[in-house]
Amino acid sequence: MRAGRRVLGLLVVAGAALWLGAGCDESGDEAGAGDASEEAVSSGGSNDHVAVVEPDPGPHAPRGPGDADERDRYLLPDLRLLEPSSFYLVDQRPSGDRRLKFTTTIWNAGPGPVEVRGHQDPATNEVAVQQVLHAQDGSMFPGDFVGTFQFDHRHGHLHLAGFARYELWSVGPEGQLTELVAQNEKVGFCLMDNIMVDEGMAGEPVYPIDCEAEVQGISPGYGDVYVAQLYEQDIVISGLPDGRYALVNVANPERDILEADYENNVQTVYLTISGRRVIPDR
Repeated sequence: MRAGRRVLGLLVVAGAALWLGAGCDESGDEAGAGDASEEAVSSGGSNDHVAVVEPDPGPHAPRGPGDADERDRYLLPDLRLLEPSSFYLVDQRPSGDRRLKFTTTIWNAGPGPVEVRGHQDPATNEVAVQQVLHAQDGSMFPGDFVGTFQFDHRHGHLHLAGFARYELWSVGPEGQLTELVAQNEKVGFCLMDNIMVDEGMAGEPVYPIDCEAEVQGISPGYGDVYVAQLYEQDIVISGLPDGRYALVNVANPERDILEADYENNVQTVYLTISGRRVIPDR
């Protein structure tokens, strides 16, 4: 793991360059720096190969393979986060919003990929997103619907809505979280292999950076980095006083995506906001 982390800095730069080259730079800112079906899925790029199951019309809750035997059939992903970094403040005009900017990396530490594919609903024109589960024997099966793809005109491509949530908390004298003071509640990501985090488990990257609906995903050992300069990669903190806070990044916050472990989907960093400066704890 340590060897993979040592190359992280260089790979973040390379991944960010590819990402920003796709038109995602927030140049407008003034920067201070259901059970799985038994019908197998083809591995081709077209979403026509995915056996679509009807979404549950009731309240959404995590579903998918439930008992131990079923879970053991699948190579499930395990979403985790690197510690947020690259903090700065920006005053966005003409809205006047003050924003706390930071970099977030969500990566996959599980034996199987996070893979999703989109299906357009002709009745609503929404692009429903279905997880694809990879089995131990190499076959693939359609899982549950996990949300929608939404087109972000500032990024110029499709995002899986609600893939992350960002929270800012006030903290007590012992570092305990006391009050949620700001949040970016439903952060969309285009899932891709744009950074290697753990070279020991990473093979060749599988999921492209084109952000199309046919297939998106994150392979084992790879991460999806959203650099601080990207549009809405931040929390609005207008009117928030200077002080010490805890920034909490959460991956898969509603547990829509079936994964091996939901308890490691949170990364917290403590920081102090002082005037125009953001000072993370060391």
